[in-house]
Amino acid sequence: MSRFYCPFCSSRYQFYKTRHDGVLICGQCGDPMIKKTLMNSRQIFGLVAALAFLSPLILMIFFVIKDLNQIKPTNTSVSLVLMTVTK
Repeated sequence: MSRFYCPFCSSRYQFYKTRHDGVLICGQCGDPMIKKTLMNSRQIFGLVAALAFLSPLILMIFFVIKDLNQIKPTNTSVSLVLMTVTK
């Protein structure tokens, strides 16, 4: 659903009416309503900048969880002896 707004009136008190030809007009001033885009260029730039700063954190959390799920070898004396003999 697209959003409409009046560029001349306060955003708190906006309401619209439909003219007989189907055009939405502002209920206060009578000017035609303007269609607002879903995302503008400033929002897209902000989203890219936020992802640039948050991606290392997300990758770190991913690798920590992946490391927790791996099976770790048990610390037994046999493995310790094998390690000392091979050196």
